[in-house]
Amino acid sequence: MSDSTIHPDLENPPDAPRLIHGLRDTGYNFNTAAADIIDNSIAANATEINVQIDLMEDGRKFVYFGDDGDGMNFPELFDAMRYGAKARANLASLGKFGLGLKTASSSVCICFTVISRKFASADFSKLSWDLDYVQEENSWKMICDEVTSNDEELFEELCGQKGTLVIWSKCDRLLSKDYAVAGGSQEKSAIKRLSGKLVEHVSLVYHRFLDFEDSRAPNVTISVNGEVVQGWDPFFPARSEQILNPKQQLLECELQDGSVETAQLKAWILPHSKDCTKEEQGLAKHSNKSQGFYVFRENRLIHHGGWLGIHGWGSMEPHMSLLRLEFDFNHALDDAFMVDVKKSRILLDPGLEEHVRKL
Repeated sequence: MSDSTIHPDLENPPDAPRLIHGLRDTGYNFNTAAADIIDNSIAANATEINVQIDLMEDGRKFVYFGDDGDGMNFPELFDAMRYGAKARANLASLGKFGLGLKTASSSVCICFTVISRKFASADFSKLSWDLDYVQEENSWKMICDEVTSNDEELFEELCGQKGTLVIWSKCDRLLSKDYAVAGGSQEKSAIKRLSGKLVEHVSLVYHRFLDFEDSRAPNVTISVNGEVVQGWDPFFPARSEQILNPKQQLLECELQDGSVETAQLKAWILPHSKDCTKEEQGLAKHSNKSQGFYVFRENRLIHHGGWLGIHGWGSMEPHMSLLRLEFDFNHALDDAFMVDVKKSRILLDPGLEEHVRKL
């Protein structure tokens, strides 16, 4: 008798409390987690995204992400809140695995809530994952609360008439340490530093989206605690020199099905810092850790700095300290480059690595 006859029902769902808590540790930090939420807003065709980090007097911390994108009705929101949501219709979307909203949020907080609507006269839809509640119920159960007047005020302030509001509460991992005086001056300073680092991260990761003169990506305005983020182009094109001709910049990659997709590689040599004014030095941001590969998936930066494991790079000769490589690919090459869940890492095929080394 076969095992399948003895055990006809082989469905084996994961333990809810253990898995939902385990998925908190997928390697996010605050900046990469926030970027995953911003990705969803851009995928929903938002033109304005507002991020707000609040520290209460009693030490409670909240993070809000509001956008004016397409919004969701209740069935759409229910699916978006599912761990492993259905694939998006647009495969070029910045969202990829159907996990980002959930794993990014829970990496920072115990409870996250999404409020959304598709147009001004539509009813709000609201759902929450509270990891404490999942633990208590020992089940994959969300919470469906009423939309409060405070919710509506926050939605209008951060989204406008339509769009999506993500709320992180019970933020036990927002800061790396606990402070003796909850909500005191030291914790306020820590939140201010956190906000500043997020501005820097967003400025780099989404610089093509933030630059309204860059036609490669749709334009979006992103604000953090009321500060409009200005994009930073790491290639300093006003003064840098491209050293690959147009034909060399195209990299043909054969996929497993035999089809061929094209990636692009541009090589920029920055001017030496001693040849730059103080203002130009600020724009170029010369430093060894800033040199190397800048990898873009669908115009969104997913990796920056370093040499992607290509042996010996970065120590060959002094000129390498001024080299920045702009590597572009689209969603069709995700599997070829083994893009990870956080969209923060790729791996180069050995053949492509050797080709890049020769270039």
